[in-house]
Amino acid sequence: MSDLLKAKKNIRFEDHLMEELQDAAFAAEYINSAVEENDSEFLVHALNDVAKANGMSKISDESGINRQALYKMLSENGNPSYKSIVKILEALGLELQVRLKKVC
Repeated sequence: MSDLLKAKKNIRFEDHLMEELQDAAFAAEYINSAVEENDSEFLVHALNDVAKANGMSKISDESGINRQALYKMLSENGNPSYKSIVKILEALGLELQVRLKKVC
């Protein structure tokens, strides 16, 4: 087995996810999945994952949100405001968008 294959085999899912979430398009889809589920806890969790993957300090600096406040609002018990969510998304190079609901 090649060294590259061994290395890839040992990558944990979480590590792989953190790497993938550094890609803005992948991060947008990940966050959109949470929005589509209409689950605020999942949305906070997704925002937390994306922020961690891209560096909490960087997101803090670019959003203007204190790093400790950022950790708190994106924690399991966090409840970020709309304004904070928009700031976090902007720091990630993302934005909110409204579209027509799909009819089955």
